[in-house]
Amino acid sequence: MRIGISQAGFEAAKKQLESLGKSIDPVLRGSLDTTITDVRKRRYTPVLARMFKGSSWVNKRIVVKRVNLKKGRFDARLIPSSAGVYVTEYRRWGYQVIDKTRARIFVGVFKGSKIAAGFVNPSSFGRQPLATRSSVTRNVKARGGAFTYKYGAGTQSGVMPAMGPSVAFFFKRLTTNTTVTWANRRLQQEFQRRMRRALLRG
Repeated sequence: MRIGISQAGFEAAKKQLESLGKSIDPVLRGSLDTTITDVRKRRYTPVLARMFKGSSWVNKRIVVKRVNLKKGRFDARLIPSSAGVYVTEYRRWGYQVIDKTRARIFVGVFKGSKIAAGFVNPSSFGRQPLATRSSVTRNVKARGGAFTYKYGAGTQSGVMPAMGPSVAFFFKRLTTNTTVTWANRRLQQEFQRRMRRALLRG
């Protein structure tokens, strides 16, 4: 998600402050940074924290990209992690038995449940969620022709923990028109509040 002040609003506020010998930079930076942090705190973290290991876990995986006026970045962004999440890092997960050695994995999400890539062996002692071993052969010129990529391997036992959908997957689904409207309204309020304070200080 990305937020920013409209060009017209920015120019009008800038001229108003310049007439008082002030810069709009602190107002702009403060408004955007405060708002984008508030959006993460109120619109994303509470929902995702109920799915994963808590608020701090979620916040580490939704990075706040703050304003950087020196680099010409006049907006603020939230960047969610696109890396898969281990099934065991979900608060709720379970499986549905298919046969004696295979069971389909489900993870609990904010609207019901979702199938995760991998399987559980219901006959095993630990019944851990494991990644399905697979491979894909592609023509890779840099490697001189056909090359086979292997997935789900890499440990001594030949299996790896199963992964569920990424934070970015759920972030995208939470970024609705309602969320965008809320963010823009919150930004306008914060910008106006900081403008009033700057003008009152004369």
